[in-house]
Amino acid sequence: MKNSSITTLNISILTLVTIVYILYIGSSLIIPFIIALLLSLAIISLSNFFQRKRINKIISFILSILTFGIIFIIVGNIINSNINEIIKLAPLYQEKFINILTPLFEYLDYFEIDTNILKEKILKNINVGYLIGAITSAVTSVLSITGIILFYIVFILLEHRYFSNKLENIFLNNSKKKNIISVLGHIKNDIKSYFVIKSITSFSTALLSYIVLTIFGADFALFWSFLIFLLNYIPTVGSIIAVSFPLLFTFVQFGFSISFTIIMVSLIGIQITMGNIIEPKFLGNKLNLSPLVIIISLGFWGSIWGIVGMLLSVPIMVIINIILSHFDSTRGIAIMLSEKGELNPDFNIIPIKTKKKGLRQLKDKIKSYYKK
Repeated sequence: MKNSSITTLNISILTLVTIVYILYIGSSLIIPFIIALLLSLAIISLSNFFQRKRINKIISFILSILTFGIIFIIVGNIINSNINEIIKLAPLYQEKFINILTPLFEYLDYFEIDTNILKEKILKNINVGYLIGAITSAVTSVLSITGIILFYIVFILLEHRYFSNKLENIFLNNSKKKNIISVLGHIKNDIKSYFVIKSITSFSTALLSYIVLTIFGADFALFWSFLIFLLNYIPTVGSIIAVSFPLLFTFVQFGFSISFTIIMVSLIGIQITMGNIIEPKFLGNKLNLSPLVIIISLGFWGSIWGIVGMLLSVPIMVIINIILSHFDSTRGIAIMLSEKGELNPDFNIIPIKTKKKGLRQLKDKIKSYYKK
């Protein structure tokens, strides 16, 4: 019995390592597919919204595709024009940054404090040109896979028409079919709710930030607002990073001034209000994920898929938790991943019982191989 448990544990660890390895080496294909899947869900949801407004099904579908197409074109133009301008002005920003810090170094020299090492470390770690390069490479890396994403979207949308029919033919047992449809329905609704609420709050945060930056004449206000919108999808640390970049550049632009102080207080205040008060009120317990799980998943998916992994970490964990919640054997794991140790009440009444005969045979073969 003890050997059997050890073998099962070894198989589980080996399977997990294999899955992680596949996710890592196959990231160039998997990441675009997941993004395409989420965008396809958004297009279909928008199409359904138009249909509820009594618009023809085909026209609704075309309108939803055109809407997202226009959004991508506008975003692409904003990024392209601003990035080129920022790169061009990078040396000027670096020079301004040094000029702002010069009085501070002179003040420290007055107290006979050696500032050479401090100056070297600050200029090395806070290199404006390097930061601009990091921002542009991160954004362009996401845009570089746009072609593959569009390719996937076309085929996912074409396949979507026959998906229900395929489910009908795969699961002839009505109870099993009902359970599978219920699981997929929960995943679809939770992911849709998360993205709708997150998009509204992120857009509101970006819009308010844009207004503040524009009022004080900050450079590249539209670009920084877009970056705030995008990074707010990353839980916890996203809002910190989102504010850090515009604050650093406005500090270089305005220096130690009232304008910079008001911008700093305003941007931080907007993030705290939207992220800690308004968003939780609307999002509620829809995610049902422990904050610790969110942080760990953020680090895990970020380490294998980079910034895209961070953006997708929460939706992926929501999907995993919903699936685990519907199986009796994995319900305990779902409870551990949940925020308060409670699952959605709907999940408790539709556990899926699977036939384990084929799995047992496979496990027995692997065990016999290990025993040899």
